[in-house]
Amino acid sequence: MTRIVFRNANLVDGENPARPGVTVIVDGERIDGVYDRAVPEPGPGDRVIDLAGRTLMPGLFSCHFHTTFHELAPGEAPALQILHSPATYTLLAARNLRTALECGVTGIVCSSAPYGIDAALKQGLGEGWITGPRMLGGSHELMATNDIAAGVSRNYWLGLGNQGLVRTADGADAFRSLVREEIRDGADVVKISASGGHNAGPTEDLVNLMPDELEAVVDAAHSRGRLVRAHAASRAAVLACAKTGVDLIDHADRMDEECIEVILEKDATVVPSLLYILRVLDFMGGDQIQAMVSPGVRPMFEKTLQSMREDSAYLTDFLPRVEEAGVRIVCGDDFGTTFLPHGEYAQELEFYVKHVGMAPIDVVRWATRNGAQAMGRGDDLGTVEVGKLADLLVVDGDPLTDIGCLQDRERLHGVILGGEFAVDRLSRSSEA
Repeated sequence: MTRIVFRNANLVDGENPARPGVTVIVDGERIDGVYDRAVPEPGPGDRVIDLAGRTLMPGLFSCHFHTTFHELAPGEAPALQILHSPATYTLLAARNLRTALECGVTGIVCSSAPYGIDAALKQGLGEGWITGPRMLGGSHELMATNDIAAGVSRNYWLGLGNQGLVRTADGADAFRSLVREEIRDGADVVKISASGGHNAGPTEDLVNLMPDELEAVVDAAHSRGRLVRAHAASRAAVLACAKTGVDLIDHADRMDEECIEVILEKDATVVPSLLYILRVLDFMGGDQIQAMVSPGVRPMFEKTLQSMREDSAYLTDFLPRVEEAGVRIVCGDDFGTTFLPHGEYAQELEFYVKHVGMAPIDVVRWATRNGAQAMGRGDDLGTVEVGKLADLLVVDGDPLTDIGCLQDRERLHGVILGGEFAVDRLSRSSEA
């Protein structure tokens, strides 16, 4: 395979401040050299590209990725996922993977998907039938029968045999069986619902699973080398999940100092996904929607909205403390909803900088180095270092001074996955 020699790069390596004037050499699927000076002469077969100060950086990670979500209408329950056939959802999911890669996302950790679709996607990527990022596939969303998503949004009175995205159980043995079935069907990450909140009803300080049920899920998954992630908005759920060994804690809206202590001790990952809630609040709080709410459901509607307002305000203020404490935070949100379409992944990064007040270098770490670590690929991915896999972006701009530059696909001049260009907008005039 021809070597690629990137000259005059503004290197954003996923760890440190930007370094101008760097040369990076890619040989095969890996990074072969990173040089600030004393650059070796290129070989006769090398592709030499003068980046002229454009940024070279690691590919992005999206660590809360729903492959099958697609333009969910307002009020449509994501948990349902029975509006289309499994074949249609698979086609939509394959398109979402391609979209993610074209947006510079080279790694995804999936949240949940029905019908074993994520396992099929992984096979398709491995066989070369479809194109997309590296991925860990998700399971159905496992929840207790009292979970709000298994009741209100499931329309249980219809007696539907197909539960779509959701599978329910009660008791440790039943949950253990579900986990084993999901792993049998190809899941890398087992998703559970540990609390309400985060647009699944108001946040009450409860845990939806009993302690033995939660332990059964984690033990069954970890004994087979799989990860566990949990929808956990309440403080009680965040704390219980962290203590039990859940690997990825989604949302964590009400985590506190005690939660931080346990999360650090257990080396868990937090996936705040705050942008979605702000988009929901912008929509649901509008006069037109308010007027459509019937009197019978208005009390719950207003209670849920108020909970989201309070939770998002709390986490917005608290998230810098979570970063300061050293918790591994990653990017990823409920893309695929009407409020947050697939393709807008980099808007989340800008949101954390401009709305939450995080430093751009920290958010870039969340989306690169931390994402690779959450995926279990920190030794191979997430930073620009010799020996690591060459999953790289060439960006017209510097995300450490203008995080918004990552949103414009036309400014993504190159997306490289394992040393091969998935997107190549680099002009031949830039090549020596």
